[in-house]
Amino acid sequence: MYTIVERRKVNPERLQETSQRAESDFFPKLRAADGFTGFYLVPDEVQGIYTAIVVWASKAQADAFEAESSAWQRTLEEHGHAHQSANRGETVVHLEPPR
Repeated sequence: MYTIVERRKVNPERLQETSQRAESDFFPKLRAADGFTGFYLVPDEVQGIYTAIVVWASKAQADAFEAESSAWQRTLEEHGHAHQSANRGETVVHLEPPR
């Protein structure tokens, strides 16, 4: 499993527009991508920092989606959502509830 974590300071004036564009343009491509496992968006509304977490079955599959991901990153920048930090790597711990 491979995980990408990115934090951005959001532009509140363009947040609604960005959300709509994500739903219509980016999320369908992400959902259809080979090896895509999950996407989570966690807002810190007080500080205006949003953390996006994307989980892939493998690094190779995450890398194969890099062109689409980079295009979306440019869109976020154009909408004024400033990049703060990013982490990516093999997932070290993965917990699920007992079945």
